[in-house]
Amino acid sequence: MKTARAAAIVSIVLFALYRATLLPGVDFGDTAFFQTTVGSPLLTARNAYPLYFAIGRAWVRLTGLAPARALNLASAVEGAIAGGLLVFVGAELSGSIAAGAAAALLFGVSYTFWSQAIIAEVYSLHAIFVALSLLLVLRWQRRPTPGRIAIFFAVYALGFGNHLSMILLAPACTIFLLVAGRDGWRSVVNPRVIALAILCAAAGALQYLPALRGLWLQPDPPAGLLDGLRTFWFDVTKSDWRDTMVFNVPQSMLADHAAMYWFDLRQQFGSVVPALAALGLFHLGRRDWRRALLLGVAYLVNVAFAFSYNVGDSHVFYLPSHLMVTLLAGVGVTATAALRPWTATAAAATLALYASARAYRDFPALDRSGDTRPGDLLRAFTADVDDRRAILLVDMNWQIQNGLSYHANVTQPAIAYDAMPDVLLYAPALVADNRGIDRDVIVSERGRRAIADLYGPLFDVTRDVRATAPSLSDAVRDVPPGTRYVLCVLEPSRDLALDRDELARAIAALTGGADVHLPSRDYVALAGIVGAPPAVVAADDRPFSRRGTVAGVDTEIRMESWLAADTIRRMGFGQVVAARRHTLIVERGISFAAFDADGRPTRTAYASNIFAPQPRYLIGMHRD
Repeated sequence: MKTARAAAIVSIVLFALYRATLLPGVDFGDTAFFQTTVGSPLLTARNAYPLYFAIGRAWVRLTGLAPARALNLASAVEGAIAGGLLVFVGAELSGSIAAGAAAALLFGVSYTFWSQAIIAEVYSLHAIFVALSLLLVLRWQRRPTPGRIAIFFAVYALGFGNHLSMILLAPACTIFLLVAGRDGWRSVVNPRVIALAILCAAAGALQYLPALRGLWLQPDPPAGLLDGLRTFWFDVTKSDWRDTMVFNVPQSMLADHAAMYWFDLRQQFGSVVPALAALGLFHLGRRDWRRALLLGVAYLVNVAFAFSYNVGDSHVFYLPSHLMVTLLAGVGVTATAALRPWTATAAAATLALYASARAYRDFPALDRSGDTRPGDLLRAFTADVDDRRAILLVDMNWQIQNGLSYHANVTQPAIAYDAMPDVLLYAPALVADNRGIDRDVIVSERGRRAIADLYGPLFDVTRDVRATAPSLSDAVRDVPPGTRYVLCVLEPSRDLALDRDELARAIAALTGGADVHLPSRDYVALAGIVGAPPAVVAADDRPFSRRGTVAGVDTEIRMESWLAADTIRRMGFGQVVAARRHTLIVERGISFAAFDADGRPTRTAYASNIFAPQPRYLIGMHRD
């Protein structure tokens, strides 16, 4: 009962934090994909995540909220539940409710997990299944009954409906089951247990049955069952990604990935907690080497996978390993009981206070409650567009395009749009037919280039002035002198480039024409007041944090990404916090904010990144 009360308190605290910092609506990237797909009646194998979407659809109906808001809120609830479950796991491992609660709180306020618990993502639900699987297998060890191992198998199999990375727990759990039973490996290597495991695995796989059936509802269905199963396996496991990304980090990048992991670990917990976790592993090994083996193997397998996964958001795949670190840190707290009986309680309280201090520090940086950037950009791009008067043909960064899918399907369903690559080969007929009924054909910047490259002078292309897309220098030119500002320049993604001349004009407008030498580094930040040389110039090739005063306002510039590895950061690549207010989310490329004495942004602008204003063009056909 005491453990349940502690778990409830931790869950309530975490939910309050997540609710206060929750993203209010649509986002770009995978988040937008989830927010859009949850309303689709057909779930394809490529979409996967059947359990996540089933829960998401139920949550949308239950709350009556827009899908974007409902799924963001569902992540917050799931993240809070995961924290509560970790109290039970931590108490089971450490023998101390206080230590378990402190460990759970530490994980719940860790930077990456918090950032994923306030948006529509799968990682909060994944943490529930990881924590619950650990709890069930540990309780089976204490009393190894058929019922307990059946529940473990069932929950573990169910977790695959949310994320296939549940497989990364398999080595640790398998080894633990083989060594932790009363009769050793014979406890589980017998026909009854094996049949039970197969039955649960088959039942878990049934979650994907609608996705398999959906293959035959598509325009090009499989030729037969075997072909369907082959296509299903390719899509649901994303074999094309797996073959090129798993264990495919170039050898030249191994040292950089190791440095990135150490940066990521310190971003979550600082430098002391990993040492405390190492002490916890040693202490747990002395008490019960089987449990130490369970957590140690689970940690190593998840770190190895994330380390070798050559994707642009590998930091999120370290989350299960962070969970193991916090659990072991909780065990490390109890190791101090060897000094005095009361020291373990004091150490647990200290760990909880440390987690609270980190939450206080990171709260403004992780606060996305006022982040309406994706919706604002999409509204500007689609202004005055509806299916009676225009069609929209887009070829955009996939993250923006996912956001546009939500905007056009949920927020503004009157928008008619299609992907330019899908219609490019018959674009002349499409344009002629729509212009024949007085309907505009509007294209994005990259779509304009594609149509010009293929058809040359056949089309007449003009800028559509109804969609405002000011340049960076235009956005900063009329900011009043004396206004506080911050300008961050990060190495852009490979598909984008910095306009150095435009950047120079913007800096000249901000500094009153002062001779400002911009350091040639991966991370650069300028801050000051408009009309004067910058008061703060910070630059480095590694992430940094700089604190200073801008016209009397305490301002912190935090670079919180690893550019050599990160191409996707849902929380942004850095943060600017002024007067303890989230003033600017820093993206790759150029990010700018002017702000007042309370840290409130009065103007924000982006360039050379996915939040830069998107121009659009009208397409007509030249007539002879």
